[in-house]
Amino acid sequence: MGTIKNNSAKRIDRREFLKISGLTTVGILTGLPSIEASTPTADLVLTNGKIITVDSKDSIAEAVVVKHGKILEVGSKEMAIQYVGSGTKVVDLKGKAATPGLIDSHAHLPVFGQRENGWFVKLHGLQSKEEIMEALAQRARKTPKGEWISAWGVEDLSLSYLDKDDLDRVTKEHPMLVVHTTGQWGFTNSLALKVAGIGRDMMAPPGSKVEMNHFKKEPTGLLIHYPALDLVRKYMPVPDDEQAKEALSFAANLYAAEGVTTVHDNFFMLGTPYFQKAYFELVQREKIPVRIKIWPYFANFDVASRVFKALFESEELHPASRIKELILFKKEFPPLFTSLWGGFKMAVDGVSLWHANPQGFPMHKTEELQKMFKLFHRADHQVSIHASGDRAVDLILDAIEAALKEHPRQDHRHRIEHAICPQPISLERIKKLGVVVSTHPQWFFAWGDKWSGLKNRKGVIPLKSYLKKGIPVAIGADPPAFPIYQPQVALWEAGARITQNGYRFESAESISIQEALRIQTMGSAYSGFQEKEIGSIEKGKFADMVVWNHDFYTIPKDQIKDVKAVLTIVGGKIVHEKNES
Repeated sequence: MGTIKNNSAKRIDRREFLKISGLTTVGILTGLPSIEASTPTADLVLTNGKIITVDSKDSIAEAVVVKHGKILEVGSKEMAIQYVGSGTKVVDLKGKAATPGLIDSHAHLPVFGQRENGWFVKLHGLQSKEEIMEALAQRARKTPKGEWISAWGVEDLSLSYLDKDDLDRVTKEHPMLVVHTTGQWGFTNSLALKVAGIGRDMMAPPGSKVEMNHFKKEPTGLLIHYPALDLVRKYMPVPDDEQAKEALSFAANLYAAEGVTTVHDNFFMLGTPYFQKAYFELVQREKIPVRIKIWPYFANFDVASRVFKALFESEELHPASRIKELILFKKEFPPLFTSLWGGFKMAVDGVSLWHANPQGFPMHKTEELQKMFKLFHRADHQVSIHASGDRAVDLILDAIEAALKEHPRQDHRHRIEHAICPQPISLERIKKLGVVVSTHPQWFFAWGDKWSGLKNRKGVIPLKSYLKKGIPVAIGADPPAFPIYQPQVALWEAGARITQNGYRFESAESISIQEALRIQTMGSAYSGFQEKEIGSIEKGKFADMVVWNHDFYTIPKDQIKDVKAVLTIVGGKIVHEKNES
C-alpha cells in the first residue's frame, strides 16, 4: 500500500509533509498557517485518500487525524497538516479508499480458531462422502489409539448422511465426533457412544434428540442439538490455557487481516472455562487484535437462573462452578467486563424450525422459552436469540411481546440471529417490537444451492424489506458454522444474492454496496450498543479503520468479494499490514 512513515526517529517538517501528501502547490497558493504549539500533535494521520466515513451524510473526506486511539479530526489534507509533529506516523494513502473497521455481529471465535488451526479435522469444501471418510481416516492414522478424533464441517443437510457404521469403518480404535457445519447436529462412532454411556432406549436431554434405530432399538450415532452433543463432548479433551489462547488469537488475526475490527462472540461458552480465562487474559493484556463483545449461551432456564444470580445478584459460587473465571474477572476488572459484556444468548431452534417443515423441533417448550427470556429481559439485559426458521422467529416474537407487556422497556435491542426467511407479517412485528436482526447474506453463496425448499419463496434474507421497514440490521459470518468468514463476500452478496452454481435469489431484496457497508459497520455497531464508539469515521470515535486495495463504491459489483485489506487499524494501532509488493 502507500508509504508508512514513522517519524519517532526523524522529525517531519511541514514542507516534507506537503511533499508526501501532494499538497505543496496547494500550500503555496493558500498560505497555510504554520503549526502552532497549542495544536495537539497527532499519533497517526491518514491522508491523500478517499475516506468513506459512513457518517449520517455518507461524507467522503481526504484525511483522518488520530490521537490517543480516537479520531481527532476528519476532513481535508490541508486540515491534517497542522497536527503533524515529530512523533506522528503519517500514512500516504495515494488515493486508496478507507472505511470504518468492519464489525462481524455473529461469530464464535474459540471454535472458529480450532477449525482453522487444525484442532478439528476441517471438512468444509469436501463434496463427497468418500472425501470426508478419507479425511477422517488420515487423522486416525496419525492419532494414537484411544485418543479422540473431532471433526467439523459436514455440509450435506441430510440428518442421515453419516451413521455409526460409516464411522466405525474409519476407526473402531478412536472415539469420534463429526459435527455438521451448522454445529446443530453431529455423528459419532460406536466407541464414542460407549464412552459417553449412550445405549439402547437412551433418553435425550430436553430440547435434543438421540436418534434410535427403530428395529434394533439402539443409537444410530446421530445426535441433534447441543444438549445431545454435550453428552459426548463432556468426555472429549479440552485445550489447555496456551492452546485456548492460540485458537482465539488465530481466529482474531484471520479477521483482522480481512478488515474486521470488532467481533460479537454470539455463543460465549460458559461450559468451557478454559476459553473464559484465555479470553479475559488476552483482552486485559491487549494481546488480541480486535474488539470483542460476548453473549454467553444458556441451554435451559435452571442453568440461566443460577448463573444469572451468581453474576448479577449474590455472586455466591458453588465450588465446581463453571463461571468462576467470569465472576472473578467481573469483580477485578469491572470497566473491562462492562465493555465486553453484550448480554445473554439463547436458542429457539437448532435444526431450522419451519411452519411448513416438520423436520425441526424447538429447543424449549413454549413456557420455558418465555420464562427464560423474561428472566433476562426484566433485568434490563440485551438478549440474543438463535431463530433460523420462520416458526422459530414467530415463537421468540411471542416471547418478546409477552415480556414487553409485563415489563415495558425502551431501546432494549433484543436480537434475532439468522432469521433466514421470516413470514411477511413477522416483519411488521419485528419493527413494532423494536427487534434487531443479525443475519448473513454470504450464506447465499455457499449454502443457497442446498436451499431447494427456499428457492421459490420470497423474502429469503430480505435485506431490502428490513431496511424499508426501518428494522435495524447487522451482518455476521457465523464461523465456524459457515465456511466463509471474509466480510467482503457478505458485502457482495447483499446485492448479488447468487449461489456458487449461479442461481440468483429474488433481486427485489438486493441492496446497494453503500447500504451493505452501512449495516456491516453502523448496523452491527448498533446491534451491540456501540454506535457512539465505533462504526463510522467521525470525530470522537475510536480510530478503527481499514485501508483497501480497491474502492468498494467504484469497482464492478462482482469484484467486491475480492477486495483486500491492506491496512487494518484498531484504536489507532496498526494490527494488520499487507505488503503489496
